[in-house]
Amino acid sequence: MTTTYLSIPNPLKFSDEEFETIENLAACNFTPKNMALYLDVDEILFESEYLNPTSKVRHHFNKGVLSAQFEKDNQILENAKSGNITAYQESNKASEKRAFENHKHRILNEI
Repeated sequence: MTTTYLSIPNPLKFSDEEFETIENLAACNFTPKNMALYLDVDEILFESEYLNPTSKVRHHFNKGVLSAQFEKDNQILENAKSGNITAYQESNKASEKRAFENHKHRILNEI
């Protein structure tokens, strides 16, 4: 599978370690402004990379958010499987929310 962001330059010259840091910061709900401060880079340039949906910054930001959500949902699912009623209810809520988001995305992309 080819990803289009790979052809786009890396104007901030981030290393693989720094992209991993972006993922970790995103997983902890840092804002792009706070990420720029943490990484000690120009806030405006970082924000413009974040706002570009095909940039490596945006890719790694989204990956960090998704990874964190997976870890949470996976733990809830494991707890639900072991008989935890509250976890079972939370798992059902997460499934319903995800189904709604998928339908919304499908409908909005058809317009």
